[in-house]
Amino acid sequence: MHETTLRRGQRADVLRKLEKTVAKYFYDPALRGIDWRGAVGSHRDAVLDAPTDEQFERELTGLLAELKTSHIGVFRHRPSRGSARTVISASYSSFLFQGEQRWTFQDVHEGGPACISGIRPGDVLLAVDGRNFKPPNHPVFETGRLVSVEIVTKGLCRETRNLIVPVPPKKRFQLPQVQAKLVVHKRLNNSTGYLRISCFPGIVGVDVANAVTAAIQELSPVERLIIDVRGNPGGGAGVLRVMSLLTPGKLPVGYSINRKQLALVAQLHRYSIFDHIPPTTKKLWIRGLMFLPHAKPLWFGSLLKPILLRTEGLGPQPFHKRVVLLADRHATSASEMLVAFARENQLAIVVGESTPGRVFQGDSFGIGYGYHVALPIAAYHTAHEWILEGHPIQPDVEVPFDPDIAREGRDPQLDQALQTVSQL
Repeated sequence: MHETTLRRGQRADVLRKLEKTVAKYFYDPALRGIDWRGAVGSHRDAVLDAPTDEQFERELTGLLAELKTSHIGVFRHRPSRGSARTVISASYSSFLFQGEQRWTFQDVHEGGPACISGIRPGDVLLAVDGRNFKPPNHPVFETGRLVSVEIVTKGLCRETRNLIVPVPPKKRFQLPQVQAKLVVHKRLNNSTGYLRISCFPGIVGVDVANAVTAAIQELSPVERLIIDVRGNPGGGAGVLRVMSLLTPGKLPVGYSINRKQLALVAQLHRYSIFDHIPPTTKKLWIRGLMFLPHAKPLWFGSLLKPILLRTEGLGPQPFHKRVVLLADRHATSASEMLVAFARENQLAIVVGESTPGRVFQGDSFGIGYGYHVALPIAAYHTAHEWILEGHPIQPDVEVPFDPDIAREGRDPQLDQALQTVSQL
């Protein structure tokens, strides 16, 4: 158990700041019809009287859950612990194992702490540092130290993996997250390339865009392409480079709109256009000057006009119209934007599982004593006015994740993707 470090009066200060921050910055001025003040009142005693700081954070997150939205939570400026997807680059789901529900790893990204330790898809999580976890209680991973994870592996062997969990960097507009290898690529056969992207870090995503371009150049020429975003938690505009690989021209993608911009979207000319990711951060700053007329003020980062994403016009590719997107229940945010764009423009076939329908632009705000609240500040609309938040995207070819098969080292979703793309 963690020692309590905040007094009751200090917790009350945090709660007051949280209440005001949500009322001011939450993307929906109507707060989705929720009686926010009433919700704060009903949770007040549980928040203030929590026996530990860990429980205090959980109670605050429980309060935020009243808003019934994604991209929301409370964390410390330098969090001492985190979820699997943010600090060990792996995601898990609840599956039946030996007669009871257990957390089972589903996506393990190459180069992340979980992968380096030897954890693989299908492994069943039993305990973290000797503490047993079963659904619905989620495991937490202490950062900046060695963590012991007990798992069940291939052959139903019970084993222990030791993970070095780094402290994730804190970046503006993003929750702290450890990054695995951004892009993994290979040839599956003479005509088919494979591209897996673990996340889209950065607001603009120069690094991931360059990594994607380099991977495609190394694969070239390929007549067919599988793009794998399973377990990808999203991120920033770096996803635009992947979208741009799907079409030769410049197609409108979509836009995010905050509460101050609601009156500005009736006409297309009220948008600013973003349709190119520069190759270096130096050129990024130069390109940023085009948005100065719409910034008020710069240090707050509130754009007066919504920015419409548009593909970069990279020209024809031999694999156009012969692309499969692999997605699953853990592909969120920018990854879902990619899937929706491909679906709306009939540019790829989607294989795997339904996405979760979690697409918002988020930011974090200080609420005192080292605590921050992550809030959705803008809702994403596709170019065809499809709002993805709360609306999962169904695959064209559904292939559920099977942990028993995964523990044997097999990947039926990828097998189906390869079969599907070979027929295009």
